[in-house]
Amino acid sequence: MSEQQVDLASLQQLVTQMETLVTYCDALKQGAGGFAYMLPADWQGPAMMTFLSSFEAWSVGAQGLSDSAAGLHELAKAVHTAYSTTVENLDTAWSETAASLA
Repeated sequence: MSEQQVDLASLQQLVTQMETLVTYCDALKQGAGGFAYMLPADWQGPAMMTFLSSFEAWSVGAQGLSDSAAGLHELAKAVHTAYSTTVENLDTAWSETAASLA
C-alpha cells in the first residue's frame, strides 16, 4: 500500500494567501480606476484619449488577473476540503477497525 501524506496547515496557508491575492487585485483595480478618471481637467485631447485607451487595456488585464486569482483560491479551497475530508474519514475508519479488533 502506498503511503500518502498531506500538510493541511500548508494547504490552509495557501487558501489564505490566494484569498489575500484576490483582495489585493480587487483593491488595485478600484484604486487605479478611481485615479484614472480624476486627472486634471486640462489634461484633454489625444494625450487623454491615449491614456484612457491604455488604462482600459490595463483594466482588462487586471480583471483577468483577478479572475485567475479567484479561480486559484477556489481550487485551493476545494483541495483543502477534499484532503481534510479524506483524512477525517480515514481516521474514523481506522478507529472503527481498531475498536472492532479489540
